[in-house]
Amino acid sequence: MTGANRENAPVCRRRFEPARLVLGLALMAVAAAHLLRASGRGDVPLPVLAALLPGALLLAAVGAVVAFTARRARDRSRAARAAHGPGGSRGAGGGGDGHGVDGGQADGSAGP
Repeated sequence: MTGANRENAPVCRRRFEPARLVLGLALMAVAAAHLLRASGRGDVPLPVLAALLPGALLLAAVGAVVAFTARRARDRSRAARAAHGPGGSRGAGGGGDGHGVDGGQADGSAGP
């Protein structure tokens, strides 16, 4: 692709997945621990190596659940704001009963 074509090409955006990032970093740490043990430079016990992989998977699962919960809360918040309109849920006067912030009517009169 040339420079001119790249400017007009649509951008393929992907959703950020923190669980994938966490899993990738954790698996690199597991690989580093295996390399240390294999090279003889590190004294990493075998039970620790055996526990690192399930620990990495569990850590990634927790990250996925947290990300899912945060996205669901964000989407519900956006949907609630969209359902109430741009003025919010209380209308232009700030209160749901037609009174303004100072207790007067929305039209400026003193009220009943």
